[in-house]
Amino acid sequence: MSVQQRPLVMRIITRLAGGGPPVHATLLNRQLVKHGFDSVLVFGECSSSEMNMEYLIASGDRVERVPMLGSSPNPVCDLGALFQLWRLMRRYRPSIVHTHTAKAGFLGRIAATLAGVPCVVHTYHGHVLEGYFGTFTNRLLGWVERGLAYWSGALCTVSSQQADELSNRFAVASRDKFHVVPLGLDLSPYLSIPPPDFNSARLTVGWMGRFVPIKNLPLLLEVVTLAAKRNLPLDFLVAGDGPERTHFEEVIRERQLPNIRLLPWQDKVDSVIAKCHLLILTSHREGTPLTLIQGMASARPFISTPAGGTVDLMTGPCRMAQSAWWYDNAVLCSPTPDAFLQAFESILADRGRLAPMASASRVFALRSFDEPRLVGDITNLYHQLLSQQSSSTQPIVEQLL
Repeated sequence: MSVQQRPLVMRIITRLAGGGPPVHATLLNRQLVKHGFDSVLVFGECSSSEMNMEYLIASGDRVERVPMLGSSPNPVCDLGALFQLWRLMRRYRPSIVHTHTAKAGFLGRIAATLAGVPCVVHTYHGHVLEGYFGTFTNRLLGWVERGLAYWSGALCTVSSQQADELSNRFAVASRDKFHVVPLGLDLSPYLSIPPPDFNSARLTVGWMGRFVPIKNLPLLLEVVTLAAKRNLPLDFLVAGDGPERTHFEEVIRERQLPNIRLLPWQDKVDSVIAKCHLLILTSHREGTPLTLIQGMASARPFISTPAGGTVDLMTGPCRMAQSAWWYDNAVLCSPTPDAFLQAFESILADRGRLAPMASASRVFALRSFDEPRLVGDITNLYHQLLSQQSSSTQPIVEQLL
């Protein structure tokens, strides 16, 4: 039996469904191999109603499937997934288990503790402590998270705002246990997109994502409706899928909105972003919106609610105007249709401000969210955690039978 002396990272994500976490997890699984680690990605199955992003897996990527991990909460399935995760850990003997998303974080960290994994890390891409369940369930989840945090060597967030909220508001763990590791991705497809012509007769506003309650689609519909009523030269390009899409389409038909076009879920969003002048986000909550990062790299400013980590996507001084906060690259609005319309009307009245915002967006994205920075941050964290172990001997990775 051959052995390897490279530390192995077992990365666990609930499933590769639509959104930023699958991009983050698959990228790290692939890139860490070039930086002195072995890596295996573990994930569950998507449901038939979800946008499956397993196309992100490339040939040569080391992966394991635990189908029950991706199912909806179910005691039998969850126990089965816990056992399978524990068995995989005993088989691989990872030096580090790094979990992503809520269910994988819950089951993966328990399995890692039971399996005696030396280092356990969890990344919060968002959280389910508010906005998803009732008061009692939220309180129970808070207790669980505090317990899991105790057994975790490090907790990562994708924004400073999120780390402060989890530490100060929800008391998950002390602030020094959190490491802010912003998202990173290959920006080259977006940097090659030319800036839009902001002097076009009409401006196209893009929205891309999952059609789920947390995205606050009713607010998006009201913004589109008000823009049509006021005859603003705005067209909305909406791409995505999810359980609320059917209702969204029905409302558009009922209101006979002429200024919106729907597209299906996009495996690659660069072609959609290229058609847009601006992006919009209306969410109740966010970790760090991947689409806005892609848009900034494409020189597209955005208008958004101040949802979660979105506030950490702003650059430059803040200038308050009515119900909006203007920055060098974007605008944050109060979560009301009128606030969004006031921002759009201000932009239409002074389009000259858009070109500098586009330039600032691209510079900020390249400085803050490129792939090498993410890989470097994670590699440094792993080396720090491994050096803190009481034994200086690296665990041996057994070859699979």
